[in-house]
Amino acid sequence: INSALQRARSTLASRNLAVARGALSNEQSKVVERYVDAFLRYDVDALVSLLHDDATFSMPPFSLWLQGPANVRAWLLGRGSVCRDSRLVPLDTSGAVGFAQYHRAAPDRYDPWAVVVLELQGERIASWSSFLDKSLFPRFGLAPHLSARSD
Repeated sequence: INSALQRARSTLASRNLAVARGALSNEQSKVVERYVDAFLRYDVDALVSLLHDDATFSMPPFSLWLQGPANVRAWLLGRGSVCRDSRLVPLDTSGAVGFAQYHRAAPDRYDPWAVVVLELQGERIASWSSFLDKSLFPRFGLAPHLSARSD
């Protein structure tokens, strides 16, 4: 696990996504809005409808790597359903589409869970990576918890 986590940190540090990404088009912005809406409602069918046919899903530091909407859908409805009732906070990830994902830890609190990075290709999501590393949250200046009172 430590080795995989080091590779994930190295990958994040080595990417110059600001050069690779420009501003989002109007259609891409709508895709991101639809992703957020579907994720917050945990509408798995709506989520996977936003993916390219060969989209990938990964979750460093785990070796989980999926390809294609059907495989992502099956995982989200199975073990991935732990993400239901999470919150997303937009995140500046050097030009990529990113979010801090907070997971409900108690009836009144959400705790850091993952840094989510989406790579868009055209008007679809080509890659969805959820970096499960809580140590990334302070590096982005994120809150250590979110209150559930705003539900």
